[in-house]
Amino acid sequence: MLALWAADLITGDSVARAVLVAAIASTAFILFIGPRSVTAHPRHSIGGHAVAVVAASLVDFFAEYVTGTQFTGDFSLLFGFYAALAVGLAMLLMALTDTEHAPAAGTALAIVAHGLDWELAVFLMTMVLLLAGVHALLKDRLHDFF
Repeated sequence: MLALWAADLITGDSVARAVLVAAIASTAFILFIGPRSVTAHPRHSIGGHAVAVVAASLVDFFAEYVTGTQFTGDFSLLFGFYAALAVGLAMLLMALTDTEHAPAAGTALAIVAHGLDWELAVFLMTMVLLLAGVHALLKDRLHDFF
C-alpha cells in the first residue's frame, strides 16, 4: 500500500504506477517465496533493477534527444517500439552482466511509460534496496516455496 501511495505521488500516471508496483511486487514475491533462489541474491535483485534503469534511460535518451520523439503517455506504435527496445536491452544487459531478474523488465517498462525521471529511478532503487535489506535480515527464517 505504501508503494502505491509513493508511486502515485511520484509518477501521477496510472499506467506507469501500475507497471512500477508490479515490478516491485514481483521482486518481493521472488525474495520472500524463493529466498534462496539465484534471482533472489542481491546481485540479481538489486543489479537487475539497476541495469534496467540504465537500459531504459539509454532508450529514453535516444528517443528524446537523438530522434526528438517524446512519447510519454502516447500509447502509439512508436511507444510500443521503444518499450520493447527498453525491455529487450535490459534483458540483454542483465544476461551479459549475470544480473538476471525477471521483474526488472517491469522497471524498464515503467521508466519508458513514465519518461526518464530521476525521482522515479531513485524511488525504484530505494524500494528494491529496502526489500533486499529485509530479505537479508530474514533470510535464515524464510523457506523456499518453489
